[in-house]
Amino acid sequence: MDPVRAARDLVSACFPTARAAILGGSANTARRTAFSDLDIVVFLDGPPAPFRETTEHEGLPVEWFCHTAESYDAFVARETAERRSPLLHMCGEGVVLLDRDEFGHRTREEARAMLRAGPPPLSLAELEDRRYGLTGQLDDLAGADDPDELIFIADRLLITVAELVLVARGRWRSHGKWLLRRLRETDPEICRELLLGYRQVVCQGTTALLGEVAGGVLDDVGGRLHPGYRRDAPAGFRR
Repeated sequence: MDPVRAARDLVSACFPTARAAILGGSANTARRTAFSDLDIVVFLDGPPAPFRETTEHEGLPVEWFCHTAESYDAFVARETAERRSPLLHMCGEGVVLLDRDEFGHRTREEARAMLRAGPPPLSLAELEDRRYGLTGQLDDLAGADDPDELIFIADRLLITVAELVLVARGRWRSHGKWLLRRLRETDPEICRELLLGYRQVVCQGTTALLGEVAGGVLDDVGGRLHPGYRRDAPAGFRR
């Protein structure tokens, strides 16, 4: 199946009045697998957008991300503030399937520019929050005496360290396989050592390497933080 042709035909059949459409995700890349779904961003002039829906085509799932220009901007703004924007990546790295008034190509170019610019930098408070969280997780790793708990601790630590490397260096966060891919692109050595340390915990029950890698990442952003950490409750919780 040609993913671009299939996606274009689907857009024509399902959204004949669409303003623009972009195929994102892995379907049209070298990372495509037999299970890669079709991630299609569709721009409509109004209702029923915005919505997200999963359908199926020839046994493969199709993920529809339907937006108006306004809802797209609102979603991207929210995602950018969280330093993780699937919409920007789908549009900026995708293939334009349909474009009635140049909106699709313009959206893709703007998304590419935003991706190159990167997410907003961490504030001091956000960095302290991440340092504090990682400090506690390292203490949990060092003190764990239940082999089952240790696996869960290591799992959380793996994600925390990977995300910290990315956000501390002004890179976009992600989840799952994309978190690995972005970490590997950003720092292959840390990625390799972090994965090796995690595997040693899971397969051998040894924590030394994972603790060393996580501790090194923590030191690079200011080190351990426990005593002296304080956060007041949000204003809405105060009387």
